[in-house]
Amino acid sequence: MPDIWLKAAMLGSLWASIEIILGSFLHNLHVPLSGTFLASLGLILMINGYKLWPEKGLFWRTALVTAAMKSISPSAIIFGPMIGIFMEGLILELFVRLFKGKWLGFVIGGALAVSWSLFQKILVLMMTYGPDFIKLYEQLYLMAARSLQFGGSAPVDLVKVIFVIDLCFGAFVAILAIKPSKSQDQIILSPPLPMEGEQAKNLLIASATQKFSLVLFLINLVFLIAGLALLDDLSLPVGALAVIVYVSFNIFRYARSLRRLKNPRLWIQLIAVMGLSGLILGGWDSAAAILNGLQTGVGMAIRALLVIFGFSALSIEFRNPVIISWFSRHGMAIVFEALSIAFEVLPRLLKLVSQKKRLWRHPIKTLNQLLGALEILRQEHVSISAMIIILTGNQGDGKTQLIKDLIESSETGDINFSGFYTEGSWLDGERDKYHLVDFSNQTSTLLCERADPPSDIKSGPFNFRHSGVAFGCEILRQKKPDNKTVVVIDEIGPLELRDEGWGKCIAELLAVKQMMIWTVRPSLLDAVLAKWGVRISLLEAKESKVSDLQKILRQMLN
Repeated sequence: MPDIWLKAAMLGSLWASIEIILGSFLHNLHVPLSGTFLASLGLILMINGYKLWPEKGLFWRTALVTAAMKSISPSAIIFGPMIGIFMEGLILELFVRLFKGKWLGFVIGGALAVSWSLFQKILVLMMTYGPDFIKLYEQLYLMAARSLQFGGSAPVDLVKVIFVIDLCFGAFVAILAIKPSKSQDQIILSPPLPMEGEQAKNLLIASATQKFSLVLFLINLVFLIAGLALLDDLSLPVGALAVIVYVSFNIFRYARSLRRLKNPRLWIQLIAVMGLSGLILGGWDSAAAILNGLQTGVGMAIRALLVIFGFSALSIEFRNPVIISWFSRHGMAIVFEALSIAFEVLPRLLKLVSQKKRLWRHPIKTLNQLLGALEILRQEHVSISAMIIILTGNQGDGKTQLIKDLIESSETGDINFSGFYTEGSWLDGERDKYHLVDFSNQTSTLLCERADPPSDIKSGPFNFRHSGVAFGCEILRQKKPDNKTVVVIDEIGPLELRDEGWGKCIAELLAVKQMMIWTVRPSLLDAVLAKWGVRISLLEAKESKVSDLQKILRQMLN
């Protein structure tokens, strides 16, 4: 893993810890401008992280990791906070680069990054309630202006004032953050509890009980886009009926969506919007005018339900392992690897951040100590980080041949290989037997066959022989694991997922952070990742060359 991604994983995990603890605290207390406050904390953390690790690209990578970690938030809607966090890092990155790391870039970038929370809030409200929300806001503003007799007749004046306050506050926070800070004693990190890191990493993998559907993902996406575009053109009864049917289906399909109905704030907001629309947009002239205003409010509430439940469904379907695997195979594998590390260190950072007394009494000292802890954690992962290359492909895609070519290549002659590959034989046009071949001496033994006698170790039509399984485990255990050897396992299948075959041997190798190459069929890839939660580089056999494997191996070994 490139060091900058490792640093982003550490800094992103700390940012997520602060979001989880302080964000929940502020949300439960309903503190005004909590978004601005959290954005300011993120700004302070990013700037101080840059002082520790001054590298280009650290801001946007850190924000991307933090935003992705928000995907495990218990909130049904996650896209809004994720976009806000990522935009904050992107804006700061842009202006720091534009001003070539000078203090002015930090100040301007920090001011605009903190101000983004205001623009995002406006965009979310407009998307949720539609253009009628602007009319409602304008009427409320003018009514308040007349009642309180303050200057400024344009409704946009209030937005300008809040924007200027956010700009000044963001600039002030950036100036404080870039000032040199005194070094402090480091926090002593406690070792992780057994399985603590693995449980945190498994948050990346969807629950085995959660059902996903690519078809429903596309249906939800199309329905949401079409609904936002067409809802205002439909009659109120037709639009209401369509949204009620859609929401009812989502409640039935996604139990998580039901939680939104239990939140009293949702109903208070919807009732307030309908009531204010009836009284303010309709006017007091007649019952017909009030009714017309109420219809506008009901339309806004219907649109809000569409947005809430539409994004809730997309947030769940987006966790589909098939979608995650697609992103991983198309250049995003490094992001998921960084996320895996970030989740691994998350429990230890949560313990540190949760010590609220020290955080509130000595914020600067505690921040410096937390950043010092990040460097310790980074050094731990530099020294012990495990890495797995997964070569995936269906039968006949050339997985085994690619591995044999890799081992026989003169350019990888200085790399030690241990492990085995499988060779199949054909009978009447179908695979009849598989033999296991040891790389080191080319000895082989029968692994499985279709023929009798039946075996108590069986997968599909094949009867696995105990002698063949024992032979494979013996190969994996014959050489003491070290950081100069790459262990090849061709292949991992249903038996290993059931802790049969050489499943227990795999667990032993993972425990000592042994570098390995696995071959896995695409249909089993998600199950393999869910079971072992390993950090991987993923290659497709059909699209890969020996040079691709060699490049990744060099990165692993150096």
